[in-house]
Amino acid sequence: MIQFDCVYKAFGDKTVVSAFTKTFDTGIYALTGPSGSGKTTILRLAAGLETPDAGTVTLSGAASFAFQEPRLIPWIKNISNVALSGSRECAQILLDSLGLSSEAESYPYSLSGGMQKRVSLARALCSDFDILLLDEPFAGLDAECADNAFQVVKRYSDKKTVIISTHDMRIASMCDSVCAINRS
Repeated sequence: MIQFDCVYKAFGDKTVVSAFTKTFDTGIYALTGPSGSGKTTILRLAAGLETPDAGTVTLSGAASFAFQEPRLIPWIKNISNVALSGSRECAQILLDSLGLSSEAESYPYSLSGGMQKRVSLARALCSDFDILLLDEPFAGLDAECADNAFQVVKRYSDKKTVIISTHDMRIASMCDSVCAINRS
């Protein structure tokens, strides 16, 4: 569970999150809104990567995060990138599930952007988490690949809290709940 209680966050003179109050319990939540509305900042606040200027963020459990950009280590193989957060066996199962079986022993630079995003997603899922924070995890994926990746997320996050920031309303409609963020 993640609870935001009247959270404010500004960067310089620009308020990005204003009086945000929301409890994310068990389930898959879509965090939607226009670019610049604070979706990524809300995820970063939940992960403890940013500190609120006012209000509180409370987490119950361990969090795992997949950033907008893959952030893979270029000099280690894809399976090793995923296994950084769990076992090699888990890494292989996730890569298989995400359609990347043949890429386990290759390096991130040999992958397309969408494939790198799936490796990053596999790494987040391989972790022992209670809360999964996904920042635009399906951006750049075709519909079939995104649907499969969403189903993998759903399978690996049963009885956990998942927040997915997305601009894709088709993906949002597959979530248990949608939290729309407006520009501050």
